Amino acid sequence: MISNNLNRLTDVGQMAAMAVFGLAAAVGIVASGLAFTGILPWPEVAVAYGGTVLPWAGMALQLGVTALCTLIAVFLPSARRVRQLEGSHRRFEIDMDDVTRAYRAAHMADRTEMFEMHREFDAVRERYQYLKSLPELAEMDAELLTIAAQMSEQSRELAEVYSDAKVTRARESLKQRRADAKVLDERIQQAFADTRELRRMMDDVDGEESAVASQLQRLREQVADLGVLEPEFKPARRVPHLTTVPAE
Repeated sequence: MISNNLNRLTDVGQMAAMAVFGLAAAVGIVASGLAFTGILPWPEVAVAYGGTVLPWAGMALQLGVTALCTLIAVFLPSARRVRQLEGSHRRFEIDMDDVTRAYRAAHMADRTEMFEMHREFDAVRERYQYLKSLPELAEMDAELLTIAAQMSEQSRELAEVYSDAKVTRARESLKQRRADAKVLDERIQQAFADTRELRRMMDDVDGEESAVASQLQRLREQVADLGVLEPEFKPARRVPHLTTVPAE
């Protein structure tokens, strides 16, 4: 509000300055022309330089003021046009920000499946009425709200594809898949641990069987040296190796 008032005051001041300097330039040009023709006298100004009186000081002063007013009057319109261009550029940026803000509100409402109209005219009107009812957009121009509503209607398919319900379902599905992958990874790691434990137990059993077989061999040799048992004496059969791992 303050910025708008300052802009209006500046515009009024520029227009008043243009009128004043334009009128002063016109009066100075007419008076100088009449003074050159001898109809009007030149102004008399008592100016001395180094003790010498300058009789043409009044004429020089009048011509200088006239030239200055003329230059200012010529320059002010161009400065006003530049200011108008800057103002229109800032206004365009403000309008685009407002349109973006309104479009975002309409698009988020569209993603929640709030709108029901499907015909283009009805859909735009429904979105416009929704935006008009929002307190933060109540002061926005109707033209900007209409543009935002049209943009929202054009992106209706995008809002349907990425609706809040579909995005929520996709997130829940991804969370469930992540949980399933974590459980599977834990089972695989447990299976690796069980396999390593079985391998260690098999190595221990192989070592024990080898020790028992070595003891039996020494026992046979000692018995054979004694010669008190029949030759067909045979030690107990060796326990077979564990070659398979039972399935869980």
